[in-house]
Amino acid sequence: MKKVSFYLALVMGMMIYAFVFHSISCTREDVVVGDIIPGNFEYSKDTVSSTNTKWEFDKSHSNVSWETPYKGVGSLLTGRFNTFNAHLDFIGDKPDQIKFNGFVVLSTVNTSEPGRDTGCLRTTFGLGIGTIADTAKLVSKSVVLDNKGGYIATCDMTFHGVTKEVKMQLNYSGKTYFPSAADYKKSYWVQGFTTQFEFKALSEYGLVTTNIADNVVVKMNILIRYYWAR
Repeated sequence: MKKVSFYLALVMGMMIYAFVFHSISCTREDVVVGDIIPGNFEYSKDTVSSTNTKWEFDKSHSNVSWETPYKGVGSLLTGRFNTFNAHLDFIGDKPDQIKFNGFVVLSTVNTSEPGRDTGCLRTTFGLGIGTIADTAKLVSKSVVLDNKGGYIATCDMTFHGVTKEVKMQLNYSGKTYFPSAADYKKSYWVQGFTTQFEFKALSEYGLVTTNIADNVVVKMNILIRYYWAR
């Protein structure tokens, strides 16, 4: 009898604990949950100026890549461009003063498959026609804070003879100093940026192909050097 009483008491205790724990830890349907307010971010005041001769675009440590589902349904077709350039004016806490532009040479596309790069992709880009420019260009129009520590840039992208507006996510990765003990004039700062945007290659830029999907994602990693002794 004592054992039965003990087990009954144990069961009742567990039920009471479960009820209390649920009441204090779970949000019930009749509880109004307030709006989630994003945290405050302190934007950097670091600067980059492409018009200053102390700044240098570090192409060897930068890259431009893209990806799209193969034939719209397959595994991701990925690639990059071997020839590209970028110019940037950046003041971290003044987005209205941020400006940048850049380009890629389409015929330098590299997917690690030479036959595809010099064959169907050149045709996809329209380069075989002879009337489409061998460059895709990107020029910023306005930049605003995204309230998450980064920036949203509105840009004009010219590709396949068409110019359309795209929205780009721009993030500042920070800076690092590299001293040179042998020659102080070779000491420098590096500052990094990452960007990403999407565009509709078929429906908006007029590509006629079954090799890629309509949606194409472009990612850019940009490194800038600052030689303080120049």
